[in-house]
Amino acid sequence: MYEKKKIAIIGGGISGLSAGVYACLQGFDTELYEAHHSVGGECTTWRRKGYDIDGCIHWMTGTKPGTPWHELWETCGALSAETGIVNHEHITSCMDGQGQTFHLYSDIKKMEDELLRISPDDRKAVKHLIRGVKIFQKVQLPVEKPMEMMSVWEKLKFFLPCTFMLKDMLAGMKISVADYVKRFRSPVIRQLLLGVAIDRRHVNTLFLAIACRANGDGGWPLGGSLRMSQRMQQRFETLGGKVFLNSRVERIVIEQGRATGILVQGETSARPFDFLVPALDMHALLNRLLEGKYSLPYYEKRFADSEKYPLISAMQIAFSVETDLSHRPHSLILAPSRPLTAGGDKIAHVHVRHYACDPAFSPDGNTVAVIWFINFACDRWIALREKSEQEYQSEKKRIGDLMLAELQRVYPETDGKAQVIDVATPLTYRRFCNAYKGSYMSFLSRPGTLPESHTGVIDGISNLFLAGQWVFPDGGLPLALLSGKFAIRRLSKQYQKFLKTEMSNAK
Repeated sequence: MYEKKKIAIIGGGISGLSAGVYACLQGFDTELYEAHHSVGGECTTWRRKGYDIDGCIHWMTGTKPGTPWHELWETCGALSAETGIVNHEHITSCMDGQGQTFHLYSDIKKMEDELLRISPDDRKAVKHLIRGVKIFQKVQLPVEKPMEMMSVWEKLKFFLPCTFMLKDMLAGMKISVADYVKRFRSPVIRQLLLGVAIDRRHVNTLFLAIACRANGDGGWPLGGSLRMSQRMQQRFETLGGKVFLNSRVERIVIEQGRATGILVQGETSARPFDFLVPALDMHALLNRLLEGKYSLPYYEKRFADSEKYPLISAMQIAFSVETDLSHRPHSLILAPSRPLTAGGDKIAHVHVRHYACDPAFSPDGNTVAVIWFINFACDRWIALREKSEQEYQSEKKRIGDLMLAELQRVYPETDGKAQVIDVATPLTYRRFCNAYKGSYMSFLSRPGTLPESHTGVIDGISNLFLAGQWVFPDGGLPLALLSGKFAIRRLSKQYQKFLKTEMSNAK
């Protein structure tokens, strides 16, 4: 009878919690170490002036029961039959100069009809968009096991249905969202589409995002990000897993090609284990915990070329609103009424969201609204704060005041009934989530770059298996979830080989 093996997981975000659940299901003794006072990582919520502010989920793949992704979320405890899901009628909305509101519908037939109503002259471009969305409605990423563990037959089952769309998918990888929307004559349609996908990414990401919503599989889990993470923690602990909060790992001990222990901040001796699953920021893992001693060309070329492999961060300004906004679009994209810069970046458009649909974010009939926008200026925010904390806070206040004016412009009923309660910058992500350059996702898929995934292992460390959204291109919550499962699949396969060798030697 073999002794139960111990797995240590570094990082209590979605990927770490996923790895923890699957490790427990495989019968391992599992410990999870999280530097923060709560689990969730970037999938979190924080409280300001009596209001909850969600820092992560806008919509989520896997909210539709009966889908493979939903099964993964259920297995990990994030979703259940009791979890309320909101599926909005509109993916996003926008306003023209006269204040008229237009919508991008989730229903694909309504979407097509509305876009043609907005701009009959864009019929050809609209038909191309709808065709692209319908193609990606059929795309399903394998979620059972990593590609290298699939049999030839399993790979054929995945790739054969994709052959008819291969030409379209390859073509989509060559054009950016920004260039694609220029095909539309209507500025309203261009604005709506830019409200769905990041303009620097290749256009397949736009088709995929719309397809997910059109399939009814991109809803909002009531309660938001942190409550979902806490449900995963409960599932992990119910299965026998142990969570150590406020336990920042400073170093991984490597001996003779194996990770043998982790040194937790404030402790003098390393905590031992048999297998290690790092589920944290990849730059921090390689440069701090592993002290830069291991070469991973996959990551080195990406960290070295920010133009080809950009990282994405954002700003989010949150408001308490003492009025009901449930009659307003839940998501609105708009161009600021006056020039806006943040950290030196010029901001072309911002996203307005409110949470009137969720009682957890709408106490006493009031609600939280946020305005967020992409901001790549983490280094400049760091420099500003190092120069002067006062100037850093002053710049946050300036942007917060500007965004309050924008909120009141598009929703006049908030005038005198809304106030800024929080301003999060890229530096916020860096400070609280240890995110490299404040990035809340991994490397973006730019036109002309192949969507490569990492192997999930590090040459020279035989018992270490990577989890986290950094293992995949683009990242995001579903891929973070999947990476945890895949890390344990790889780990278990190696462990089974070890057991077979031991049994053979014993004979």
